[in-house]
Amino acid sequence: MEEEIRTSAGKEVDRIKKIMDGLKVVDSKKTDSLVRVMKSYYDDCVSFYRKEKYLQCLETAFIVWAYVDAGLHLGVFKVPGDLKKMFTI
Repeated sequence: MEEEIRTSAGKEVDRIKKIMDGLKVVDSKKTDSLVRVMKSYYDDCVSFYRKEKYLQCLETAFIVWAYVDAGLHLGVFKVPGDLKKMFTI
């Protein structure tokens, strides 16, 4: 079970990194604080993974994903076409 969680956490860290690297902000006036919060959760995600706190890593990865998904629905973010399939847009 522990190995499955570790593997899943590693995949989420990679997925969230790809999302964060490809994320484009459409309206920075509306999203500055949102991007700061997302970046903070992303940093926590990576830190939890390094500390082998895999459940916390997964939780923070899902939070980042949810923020990006909401931003896409609001039209304040864009992601490359190959990443769109990860979201509900």
